[in-house]
Amino acid sequence: MSVATIVSQSTPSGFSAIAVIRLSGNKATNIVAKISNTDVTLKHQKAELRPVYIKKKLIDEAIFTAFMSPRSYTGEDIVEISCHGNLHICEAIITETVRLGARIAEPGEYTKRAFLNGKLNLLQAESVSLLINARSLEAVKQQTKNLNGGATEKIEQIKKDLISVLSHLEYELDVSEDPLLNKTTINHIKTSLKTCLKNTASMIKTFERGSALSNGVKVAFVGKPNVGKSTLVNKILGIEKSITSKIPGTTRDLVSTETILKGIPVTLVDTAGIHTTKNHIEKEGIKRSFKEIKTADLIVSLFCKKLQAVDIKEVKEQIYVYNKADIAPYEGDNKKVFSISATKGMGVGRLVQQIEKKISGLRVNAAEPLLTTIRQKEAMVKVSSCLSNSINLFIKDNQQIELPAQEIRGAISNIDLFTGKTTTNDILDNVFSTFCVGK
Repeated sequence: MSVATIVSQSTPSGFSAIAVIRLSGNKATNIVAKISNTDVTLKHQKAELRPVYIKKKLIDEAIFTAFMSPRSYTGEDIVEISCHGNLHICEAIITETVRLGARIAEPGEYTKRAFLNGKLNLLQAESVSLLINARSLEAVKQQTKNLNGGATEKIEQIKKDLISVLSHLEYELDVSEDPLLNKTTINHIKTSLKTCLKNTASMIKTFERGSALSNGVKVAFVGKPNVGKSTLVNKILGIEKSITSKIPGTTRDLVSTETILKGIPVTLVDTAGIHTTKNHIEKEGIKRSFKEIKTADLIVSLFCKKLQAVDIKEVKEQIYVYNKADIAPYEGDNKKVFSISATKGMGVGRLVQQIEKKISGLRVNAAEPLLTTIRQKEAMVKVSSCLSNSINLFIKDNQQIELPAQEIRGAISNIDLFTGKTTTNDILDNVFSTFCVGK
């Protein structure tokens, strides 16, 4: 990797009270010394007010703050310039730093350098990006927890236990003069491996909750035209998001709105009314509705006295809602059906509580670290597979320990892949390409 000094604006581009421009690399302090036209060395974590010169012309006064290697975010010398948030000032400063020897940072390059310099592991680096893009306070708390090492500690404990088991096996293979393992050693190995497998499986199960916090939950409102989907969504949101009328088929396209329920980001999707039609626009809207149904986490299926529920073939979590109960009360026997009037608001609060209950399983235990990316989940699935193979081999013949030992080595290698201690450039490029330029 290049050791060039990099520069970028870390705050959003635009007009604001202040903007922050960040330099990282061994030329950072020399470059800012030239920009501020002073030979006085910046001190670690000491903010100083200095002039900003561009080609010897004063254009601004800014706060210069240095974070010296290795006590910085990237592990390199970092200088942050807090100038006035004017587009032209920021552009001029960045252009001048490039002229003086820096180059524009690539997306995620600061965090990538932090990872490569041992300031963060890969799981923590991913948490930085997810923290920036967190869509709820619960998501912020979870990513902060992982950034501070919550998930890492649990994974490292599994690795520590596996290394202990592997040391027993390798002792028996290379050092011990006894031809057979004794019963105590066999029981210890079995118990330790099963505990590690249990803990690994527990981590894998957290992915659904972690993914929901990061990506949100999709709730699709489905039904035939004029059943009251748009009216219900508007009532839940408390705003007139979707156009409503007595004319069937008013909603011909998808209307998606984000909200927060029980701390989880939720996207409410008002789908087009599903029915048989020759209208090309309605056909396209219905086609899109079925796509949303396939990807939804929860379906709210509406029907009323004159309009039956849509038959959804996909196995999905569904809530059945009988609407327009103020006109014709529900007379069915299904006690799980929610009887409401979207126009009057009758029963809507109870329905919202049920929707919240359905997603409440995704709420986070404050003490529990979660897996939040597919990459993390896949790595842990590989660890689980190696452990399962090791246990099965050991149970089959507890005196043939070479193959179980090899599977345990594989599990440890995949844990290192999880945290990023041993990984490939392809994985690194995929992880850091999703970051913003200034991070």
